[in-house]
Amino acid sequence: MKLKKVLCESRIDYKYESIFSKLESIIPCEGTYLSLLKQLLKNRNSIYHIRYIVYRGWLVTFIRILLVFALCKLTGSKIIWSCHNICEHNIPSKRINYLLRRLLCLLSSSIVVFHKDLVEFLPKRAKNKTVVACFGDFRTFIETQEEKNQEFSILSRSWMKLNGISSPDMVSISAAKRSNLKVLIEGVEDKNINTLIIAPNRKPETNVKCPKNVLFYTNFVREEVKMILNTEHKIIGFIGHENKSVPTSIYMYASYGIPVIGLNGPPVNSIITEFQLGEVISDSSMIEECVDKIRTNYSHYSNNCKVFLDKNSWEVSADVHSKVFI
Repeated sequence: MKLKKVLCESRIDYKYESIFSKLESIIPCEGTYLSLLKQLLKNRNSIYHIRYIVYRGWLVTFIRILLVFALCKLTGSKIIWSCHNICEHNIPSKRINYLLRRLLCLLSSSIVVFHKDLVEFLPKRAKNKTVVACFGDFRTFIETQEEKNQEFSILSRSWMKLNGISSPDMVSISAAKRSNLKVLIEGVEDKNINTLIIAPNRKPETNVKCPKNVLFYTNFVREEVKMILNTEHKIIGFIGHENKSVPTSIYMYASYGIPVIGLNGPPVNSIITEFQLGEVISDSSMIEECVDKIRTNYSHYSNNCKVFLDKNSWEVSADVHSKVFI
């Protein structure tokens, strides 16, 4: 079988490394925009893979995408778009987001989404060329992280000592920019729910003063996350995701058998409800009740995490991707 070159606009991270490594008939290739265009001209019948829209202002971005499409037509290649976010984080205008999404739906030969709910946010004409994939177990990735954060270690130890605990009750670990942490902070304030928030590149909620039972840390934490998740304490994960996309934190928590509380919006609510991974909330007033409910039947939710990962694995995702990449 002739190997097919896949030209990747975005860095091949753990997610796509886990998927591509199982597709033996492709050769993934990273590069800058110009270097990928050169590769496109040299390699007929290749695949130009778009994941996150590289935004350079609306006009330049439209021209970049149209140029890729023209070269694909010239070389017999095709565009495959992995739609991670219905609304891209780095595009300031909803209108431009909408138009770029329509354009990619029109020009792509195939579209990959990571939950069936997301198909409904694409144009009707795009649904026939859209496949639904998934992520998988993140435990291997997390367990191999070795970069230490001494500042975080000192702060977290001091915070736990202040509160007389050895582990937090709730954790929110996510670099997502559109995460509603205000709901979490207000929901645990003055409650016996000690909460650790790790939100890289986020400023603490300026309109919410963090109570003493909340530690809000805004830099990346890697090696120490293993200790947080590898605990016998019945911790609960929080999913504050408000963007229409599948947060990898759901898979991260499931990899450690940790139940979750998530906001009531697609696709997060569908995933949590379908697999009974935890509870869904509409506002902060529901958090304490949901925490009590999960604590009472913790093993039930924890066991469901394994069922979830059995049905949503890297192998399953690779099989879906093989239908459009090979």
